Amino acid sequence: MDESTPSHHNVPARVPRVQAPVWPASGIAAPAIPKPPFERSWSAIRRHRWIVVGVLGLAVIIGIVATRSVDPQYEVRATIWIEPETPLSDASGPIRTRELLNSSAWVELLRSYRIVDAVVQKLALFVQPEKPRDFARFSNFAIANRFLPGKYAFRVDRTAKRWNLTSKDGTFSDSGSMADSVGLRAGLRWVAPASLFAGSGKDEIDFTVSTPRETAIELMKALSADLPEKSNFLWLRLRSEDPQLAQLTLNTWLREYVEVAGELKKRNVVQFANILGGQLQYAERSLHDAEKALEDFRVHTITLPAEGGPVAAGLEVTRDPALKSFFDQKISYDDTRNDREALEKVISGAKAGTVPWEAALLVPSVATSPGADALRNAFTQLHAKQAELAAKREVYTDQHPAVLEVAATVQTLQTQTIPRLASMLLVQLKQRESAENSRISGASRELQAIPTRTIEEMRLRRAVAVSEGLYTTLKSRSAEAQLAKESAMPDVTILDSAVAPLRPIRNTGPTLLLLALFGGLGAAIGLAMLLDTFDPRIQYAKQVTDELGLSIVGAIPRFPKGGADTRSPDQVSQLIESIRTVRMHIQNAAGFPVSIAVTSPSPGDGKSFVAANLAMSFADAGFRTVLVDADTRRGVLHEMFQLPIGPGLTEFLSSASSLTAVVRPTSHASLSILSRGEKRRNSPELLTSPALAALAADLRQRFDVVVFDTPPLAAGVDAYAIATAAQNLMLVLRIGQTDRRMASAKLQLLDRLPVQVLGAVLNCIEAKGEFAYYKYSEGYGVADETSTALVP
Repeated sequence: MDESTPSHHNVPARVPRVQAPVWPASGIAAPAIPKPPFERSWSAIRRHRWIVVGVLGLAVIIGIVATRSVDPQYEVRATIWIEPETPLSDASGPIRTRELLNSSAWVELLRSYRIVDAVVQKLALFVQPEKPRDFARFSNFAIANRFLPGKYAFRVDRTAKRWNLTSKDGTFSDSGSMADSVGLRAGLRWVAPASLFAGSGKDEIDFTVSTPRETAIELMKALSADLPEKSNFLWLRLRSEDPQLAQLTLNTWLREYVEVAGELKKRNVVQFANILGGQLQYAERSLHDAEKALEDFRVHTITLPAEGGPVAAGLEVTRDPALKSFFDQKISYDDTRNDREALEKVISGAKAGTVPWEAALLVPSVATSPGADALRNAFTQLHAKQAELAAKREVYTDQHPAVLEVAATVQTLQTQTIPRLASMLLVQLKQRESAENSRISGASRELQAIPTRTIEEMRLRRAVAVSEGLYTTLKSRSAEAQLAKESAMPDVTILDSAVAPLRPIRNTGPTLLLLALFGGLGAAIGLAMLLDTFDPRIQYAKQVTDELGLSIVGAIPRFPKGGADTRSPDQVSQLIESIRTVRMHIQNAAGFPVSIAVTSPSPGDGKSFVAANLAMSFADAGFRTVLVDADTRRGVLHEMFQLPIGPGLTEFLSSASSLTAVVRPTSHASLSILSRGEKRRNSPELLTSPALAALAADLRQRFDVVVFDTPPLAAGVDAYAIATAAQNLMLVLRIGQTDRRMASAKLQLLDRLPVQVLGAVLNCIEAKGEFAYYKYSEGYGVADETSTALVP
């Protein structure tokens, strides 16, 4: 309950509008009613609750629609074990089978089109029906090498057992019967299942046909492969909206991956075995030629006398050391010369392309001489790089950087390194031949009689031994390579297969619904606050105290639409106590005799109701009270008290009746009524005449309390004239109806009038929010209070 004590002097200015009224007894500022945080927000939400409910309901509907348009995401997982080495990778053996790929290349192989295209083709993933439930109907769908991709509409007439296929862009159309292949002219290979034609009616299936390569690219985007460093575990994750299809796709992917890896591994070993087989055949021919040359030599010299006679066992070392040295030098010289000539032939033939560079390995000086280690190592590197090149060509194309790098190395070895080393060895042989020839020339005169056939035979025998040793080595390596080829196993093993999950890893449906719910709630609250901000009506007590500068005299509660229940003590008690609060404020603010005008900014604010009940409250308190119906245009107080309309105020002001004739007693003790009288055209002029001021002064002398019920301020000058005569004014504001801007504009006119505004009565409040503090406690009413108030 707010009260104020304005100054008691007549000045041509209205009492300032203050935030906190002053108690008349002590002069201490009355404390402001505490307001909980967000009270205005809650009030706005309650007032616009149906708008809030509507916006929130619309947001929920939008959220439900959005959740149906977003499918949950499922994730299937699998694990692959990568075996870096095989049983044949023992470094001590002659054949070393290296791992197929390095660690980073396993993921590249998994994502290669060789594997992904095969998965797409096997599962027909290039066809995507708009409805996932139709996917099973395309199990036998296939495409030709040349086909027309795009979106198609497949319509089925079950009654006629016919179908019609059209592209969405209108460039293709086809039709046929149930047994006909669908879309042959578009490159499609599909026989619609018989279940589509069962029954009667029509059905339509929309689907999209993409190229396998485009589908493979999209499928690779959905796959996540993780191979940690120094780990043999390859973790795979595939996301899809269909868990069963994701499981089938990933398991097919795994099987294809293992199959391709095994095939590449076997081809790698097979290629290596084929290279060794070719070398073995060449070594075999070389051995055969060496044996044939030795055989022919011995056949042609079998009839010739042999060098020296037979020597007993153990006497070979007793021969002349000079002869032995000469023959050793001669043999060495002949070997060097023959090796040099053989190497020249090999180099010439290799440059001409008729003889492989590997033929140099058959030259004894190349095969056994320490000076030829670099050349032998070069051939070893060449064979290894050739095998590596063959293996990489099984995995990558010829344009792949890895293939190009190995091919460049092989080319460098064949065209630069080996020819350069062979040329250097040839130069060394020539130098050694020249040196040995110089030494033999000095001793040749002493040994001219020694036949050369012995030396030739020894050379031929040595060539056979060298060829036989090379052939034996290659034979062993080739046998082991064949064994490795037959026992080749892939380097990858499926450790965990994919299993369809029961729960999605990401379901945006609930999230969207929550976002829609909270977004709708925020939008509804924001809309309510926006409407509250731009609401021109008075809704809060703070608008009265702060914007209008009025203190709150009291607050009248809102009653049901049909009126208050007179049998409800609580409702009657709330009305009476609220009027008593107003009366107490006026008693202490206006002094005695009380003379006050009750008005409102606009019609319908309840000023007449407040004025009538205020007058009765004064009368019930024992004050001689007169209630003047100064609303000469629409006054209804005579109807409230069931009195005749005239003679009344208009008759008195026009001097047609005396004051005694117009003031009538009522059934309420100490209460008299001065009705408005008959309507007259000059009523405004009568109210602004000196007769009204004289009437007010006369009534103040006759009665303790004079209450004027005036027209609303918006009706014209009537209320201002009556307030000036009454000297005091009380404004009735109806919560939720009175326009505060209009009220402020009308109050500004009172600043220039000798009128004291005692405050405002808030009418039709709900005992909620900040107005809950204006409610009175129940149980303190008097049993006969129903006769002391005009119940609305």
